[in-house]
Amino acid sequence: MAKEKDKDQLAFGAQTTGTVINRHFEEEMSESYVNYSMSVIIGRAIPEVRDGMKPVQRRILFGMMDLKNWHNAPHKKCARIVGEVIGKYHPHGDVALYEALVRMAQEFNMRYPLVDGQGNFGSIDRDPAAAMRYTEARLAKIAEEMLADIDQDTVDFVPNYDETLQEPVVLPSALPNLLMNGASGIAVGMATNIPPHNLGELVDGLVYLIDSPEATIKDLMQWIKGPDFPTGGKILSGENLQSMYETGQGSIAVEGEYELEEDRIIITEIPYALSKAGLIEQIADYFKRQEKPMIRDIRDESDRRGMRVVIEIARNANPHVALNQILKHSSLRTSFSTKMLVIDRNRKPRVMPLKDLLEAFLEHRYEVVRRRSEYQLSLATKRAHIVEGLMKAARSIDTTVDIIRHSKDTEDAVRNLMETLEVSEEQAKAILDLRLGRLTSMEVDKLLTEMRELNQKIQSLKTLLGDEEQIRADVKRSLIELKEQYANPRRTRIETQGITDMEAEDLIEDQEVIITVTRRGYILQTELADYRRQYRGGRGAKGIKTREEDWVRHIMSTSKLDHTMFISSKGKAYTLRNYEIESTSKGSKGKHLMSYLKLDEGEVIRTVLEVGKDFHNGQDIIIVTEKGKVKRSSLKDFGRAGTNGVIAIRLEEGDQVVDAILIPAADETSRLFIATKNGMSIQFPTSDTRRLGRNTIGVKAIDLKKEDRIVSLTHFTPHPSGQMTLSPGKTVATVLTVTEKGFGKRTPIEEYRLQSRGGKGIKNLALTPSAGKVVSVHLVDNHDEILVVTKSGFTIRFRSSDIRSMGRVTRGVRAIDLSEEDEVASVELVTGETNDPTQSITSMMDPDGPS
Repeated sequence: MAKEKDKDQLAFGAQTTGTVINRHFEEEMSESYVNYSMSVIIGRAIPEVRDGMKPVQRRILFGMMDLKNWHNAPHKKCARIVGEVIGKYHPHGDVALYEALVRMAQEFNMRYPLVDGQGNFGSIDRDPAAAMRYTEARLAKIAEEMLADIDQDTVDFVPNYDETLQEPVVLPSALPNLLMNGASGIAVGMATNIPPHNLGELVDGLVYLIDSPEATIKDLMQWIKGPDFPTGGKILSGENLQSMYETGQGSIAVEGEYELEEDRIIITEIPYALSKAGLIEQIADYFKRQEKPMIRDIRDESDRRGMRVVIEIARNANPHVALNQILKHSSLRTSFSTKMLVIDRNRKPRVMPLKDLLEAFLEHRYEVVRRRSEYQLSLATKRAHIVEGLMKAARSIDTTVDIIRHSKDTEDAVRNLMETLEVSEEQAKAILDLRLGRLTSMEVDKLLTEMRELNQKIQSLKTLLGDEEQIRADVKRSLIELKEQYANPRRTRIETQGITDMEAEDLIEDQEVIITVTRRGYILQTELADYRRQYRGGRGAKGIKTREEDWVRHIMSTSKLDHTMFISSKGKAYTLRNYEIESTSKGSKGKHLMSYLKLDEGEVIRTVLEVGKDFHNGQDIIIVTEKGKVKRSSLKDFGRAGTNGVIAIRLEEGDQVVDAILIPAADETSRLFIATKNGMSIQFPTSDTRRLGRNTIGVKAIDLKKEDRIVSLTHFTPHPSGQMTLSPGKTVATVLTVTEKGFGKRTPIEEYRLQSRGGKGIKNLALTPSAGKVVSVHLVDNHDEILVVTKSGFTIRFRSSDIRSMGRVTRGVRAIDLSEEDEVASVELVTGETNDPTQSITSMMDPDGPS
């Protein structure tokens, strides 16, 4: 039993009459924590709904009033103000109190500063204020409106921390400070963040609410447009404001003001609560991390006339893209999260919508006017009572003097006056205090005038107190007067159309790139300028770093903002935006396609197509397979392919896709040229391939011999003059054929007769072991440039005219000098010259000339 009793005492505390409390530890901790959190919420961090002030702010203003530190009085040292407030009302750290005082004086933090500071009070660059011994302050004139009538019993007072003085529970607050200057604070488990507003708009809204108590949030927003930040800027999500005001919380997009010139961006305003120096550092750091920075300088030219941050755009950079990058990756465009959490009249924290906040302020003002009127009525009534007694004494001056003269002491005189003149004790005492000079006829007339005025005032105050409409009218008149005195124009613009989501294209500067894909599925995006033109017979330059037994299969010249389509061996189509592909320097390994596309096991990419920026561009896709099938489908059917892919062609067992091309959808006069591995070819009209749905098998393109397979597909258009033209409109002079061992030849297109789809075809090349099988066939003119990639990853670029024109049934000449182990992996037709030399490949070549 003794052991059990010891356990109970350990668990619950000893059963004694001393200081030990018999209760669960969890209960004690829970209650203590709740008390602590409520103390922080109510006593420090969250503003009061009536005057919009935290205790420290209220005590600072009240302490400055004690010091008679008015707006027209000399400034006083901040150290003295801090000491006064700490010693009398706020027994906390001087540093925190001084920071609160400084914030109330900062124009970039307070929409209407309540303290007039003199000296270094910090800057929008987050520079700290000077020490309190160096700075001086006094009340701003507008702050005196917060304290007006505080000596007329308008608010309750409570003892200070040591119960030697009295301090106000709330200020009379003739201005709606909570919404006028906003508030922010973090308590225990909750936080508040109320944006500042324009005083003129707030007064208009309050006046409207006084006249129309049933007004809705939407009605009030006719007058209160939205937050008005001291640093200006603009609100982009104006359509979200009504929801924010109705619920008491929400988020709005805010943006600084800027001007976009030809080669620079000038920032003149920044979002609220943002450091200008921090913004500059943020922008600079972001562009420093870019491989090719888009800005060449950023400097702060701000002065007393206003803010001015100049960002110089780099040469050849797109200013709009640079601006979008800044908006995306810096706080020049940010969001302001609102939560209008306040301490209500019942001393409880509560999130309140806009109308409730305005009504709480008006109720407070009604109470202040009522209490002020009651106080003034009490004073006027007491004074009238005294004046009435003085007038009785004046009318009976001889009797009054005789009573005083024959009284033995003051108390006796009071009693005698009360009995003889029928006055009260207060009146009798006032008569005794009356100087004889006040009993002249002129002074008596003054008493009569004062009595009339007092009676009028008493009657007016009684009428006011007896009519709620007059109280509301008094508050309304006072607000309008304050608006005329202190309101100023709105600083923050509100754009009601809202913010549009920034597309990735807005953040990327378009430029020509090369997309390279290897046999093992590695893909790389490289700027076109990295490839310099070379001549036939050269060793080439390293294009992409490949592993052993890997080589480049596809090279495509395209644009960074275009779509790229991938046609796989299993007949599926995938799409990517080019900017999504890893961009790096030539010679890198790249990234595997599995990182981008959801390929099946054993599925490889056969063809890479430049789609452009839109799938509804009037194009068709033609696909050929190894076993001789060809299929034509509309490109718009592939718009949703994405990284998951869609079926492009249904394959027979054992078949796989070899190649695919894009042609105009309205094209019915062009021709398809198909070549095989064993040197066969066929040319037939494009119109022979009718348009089919995606999930179809296609039709026969060529009747293949055993062990032969298709290796390439080309598209061209016959000209009425007899010439052949490629789809871009270039003249086709010859058929370029390249073999595994680096042999190549050009053959006039006229040597290939037109056939019907599905025929056996005709000879294109005389196969020899030294030349190897056919790798690729292209239709070219004399200005086209060829990019040959070997299995070892080497590239060589040269004009098609560098290869000699020969007959159809010939072997060709050596086009590239290969090592014994190396073979040609792929051959790409890069581009041809145009009429605009600035757009041609030759204008982007290495300035040192060919290698």
